[in-house]
Parts: sequence; structure tokens; C-alpha cells
Amino acid sequence: MDFFCQIFVNGILTGGVYALMALAIVIIYKSSSIFNFAHGPLVAFSAFMLWQLLVKWSMPPWLALPILIICIALIAYIIQRLILQPLTGQPLMAAVMATIAMGELFSGAVVLFWPGPGRLLPEIVSSARIHLGPVVLSSESLLNFIVCALCFLIFVLFFQKTKIGLAMRGTAEDHTLAQSEGIRVSSIFVVSWFVAILVAAVGGILMSSLYGVSFTSLNGLGMKALAVVILGGMESVVGALIGGIIIGLSEALGSGYLDPYVGGGFSEVAPYVVLLIALVLRPYGLFGYERIERV
Repeated sequence: MDFFCQIFVNGILTGGVYALMALAIVIIYKSSSIFNFAHGPLVAFSAFMLWQLLVKWSMPPWLALPILIICIALIAYIIQRLILQPLTGQPLMAAVMATIAMGELFSGAVVLFWPGPGRLLPEIVSSARIHLGPVVLSSESLLNFIVCALCFLIFVLFFQKTKIGLAMRGTAEDHTLAQSEGIRVSSIFVVSWFVAILVAAVGGILMSSLYGVSFTSLNGLGMKALAVVILGGMESVVGALIGGIIIGLSEALGSGYLDPYVGGGFSEVAPYVVLLIALVLRPYGLFGYERIERV
């Protein structure tokens, strides 16, 4: 029972980061109906940029973080205005292929500017073990979960209470209707990309603080976020949260109970097994909107 409690809590803590990563994809899809396949490379690129500012250029965090946010805002503007906006009116597949191309571009940039093995970010908090009964947690994992929960809460409040958030909600429902009400849809798209990349960067940085800044691991983290979104529902913020927890738990339970029998590695497959089963039973995801087409 103690072993189950340990891996259960570990799964929830990891799932919180997955949920935050998935939220970034949901933001883009809700606002523009585009599934962002450049998610993983963008996460890796943001984490490496922070490493460059903090370690390579020895900037203090109070200066590095605003510079990173400005860079993310610039990337969001370039993606929307120079790449996706010219594709307005074209088949949706054109925009999807553009995100795939962007993913390859950012992947190439990481390999070009930061070749070789992974890097380590400066230690934010001293490593410590926290005992909660039979469960032992690391201070870094607990801090990451708390940050993810706060980011999720801040986004929900932003999405529901602020003027820009309400404009994003209106744009997500109907672009034409939102534009007729005076909302600058193109500007909202830029804001959506900025918020999405910023949220994804936070998730990637949190995971990098535990496992180092590695393109392979961060890109893989982005791929798991895709699985979370498909499982929870493409348009659902709640689905991103629940899906992230489910994927985190399936990964932890697979690692704890099945890896010893298969020689390891099943924990990497378990999330996608859960995803396939869920899609067979509910193709639009657990909280997705079922679309009925009449001919």
C-alpha cells in the first residue's frame, strides 16, 4: 500500500506539469482551430533560451525572465502575423503543415545554437526530502506542482475575468461574430500564441529544473502534451487538467508495476495505450465537443 501511495502521488505531481503543457495547445486550438505541432520544439527552444541567459550570459533572474518574455512575445507575433495570417482563407491543412514546418525550424535552431549534451539550470531551491506519512517527495517536484497549479488558476481567472480573456473566449466561439462586435481577431490570435508559448515555456522550464535542459526530453514532453490534449478534448481546459493527471498516473503506475515484468520502458508506452483505449470509447476525448454533421 505504501508503494502504491508513493507512485500515485508521483503520478499526480508529474501530471500537473503535463496538464500545464497541454493547456498551451488548448489555448491555440480554441482561439484559431489550429493544432500546434510545433509545441515540443517551442518548449525546448524556450528552455534553452533561459539557460543561455542565466548560465551562458550570467544574467540575474530578474533580468533574464523579462528578456525571455519579450522574446516569446516576438516569436508569437512573427508566427501569427508573418506565417499564419497570410494563410487565412486557405485550407486548414496548410496551417497545420506550417506548424510542422515551424517545429522543424525550432528543432534545427536548438541543434544549431546549443549542440551537444544537455545543460543544467541553476538550482532554484535546495534539494530536500519531504515526508508525508509513507510518501516521500522531493522539494523540486512539489514546488513544480504548486507553480503549475498557480499558473492554471491564473490563466482561468485571466480567461474569465479580464477584458482580453473575454475577447479570447468570444474569438474562440466564433471569429466572424467576434469581429462584428469590434474585437480585433488578428490581435487576439497574437495574444493567444503569446500566452500559449509562455505557458508551455513555464512547463518546460519546470521539467528542466528536474531533469536538465535536453532537447530530446523536452520535445518528448511536448509529444506527451499532445496525447493529453487528445485524451481530454481539444477544446477543453478542464480536459487538459484531467487528461494530464490521467496520463501522469498511467505513466507512474506503468513504471511501478509493469516495468519490472517487461524489462523497463512500458512507462513510456502506457500513456498512449490509455489514449488509444479512451479514443475507441470516446473519439472526441473525455471532455471534447462531439460534432454532428448533417448532409
